[in-house]
Amino acid sequence: MTNLFAKKAIGMVATTALVLAIAITTHNLADAAEFNFNWKGDTGYSAKGSFNYDTTTAPSVISEAGLGATKNLQSLSISFFDPFSTLINSFTPVLGSVSNYSFLRFNFDNTTQQIFGPFDVGKDDELPGDTWLNNNLALIDEGFSNEVLAKEFGFNNRDAAGIKQILDLSNNSVQVSKVPEGSIIIGLLAVCSLGLTAHRNLSRANQE
Repeated sequence: MTNLFAKKAIGMVATTALVLAIAITTHNLADAAEFNFNWKGDTGYSAKGSFNYDTTTAPSVISEAGLGATKNLQSLSISFFDPFSTLINSFTPVLGSVSNYSFLRFNFDNTTQQIFGPFDVGKDDELPGDTWLNNNLALIDEGFSNEVLAKEFGFNNRDAAGIKQILDLSNNSVQVSKVPEGSIIIGLLAVCSLGLTAHRNLSRANQE
């Protein structure tokens, strides 16, 4: 009986992975561009995130600001880490082509594949635990900030009392890397293959 349940479970995993892979393919993944990005400060704090957009409708420069429906970004997420690589917090400022971060500033040149200009990504509702990364010098130039800081990027959060702290500063830029097209499908097909292999192995074992 246990082997029967195991056989059914493995078969379901394999089938589900295959169905998902086919579904994703039919939804034109080739038209979606996904990128990872990362930043590291001078004292070891860091941020990692990802974003995506539809290449069929996006202009050469993607620019987003504030709350509400985005012009091009479909999603944008970011995670923050301390100098020991321990997760501080994670946020999704853009989900389903809608921004929920009022201070959002995001500019990306999809020709050079570089983030540039005003940048403010994270969460800041003036609540304990809020964390965000911003390009303060660019924000000042655009009239979005009046802070005076010596270095370009600031890693900020709010303590238990909701007081803002600047945890790290650096002139290091935000680095971007493109996620290879089809990587999600490849992963799903790998799961499918493993499931089918396990299914065959279990069938052989039952026959012996």
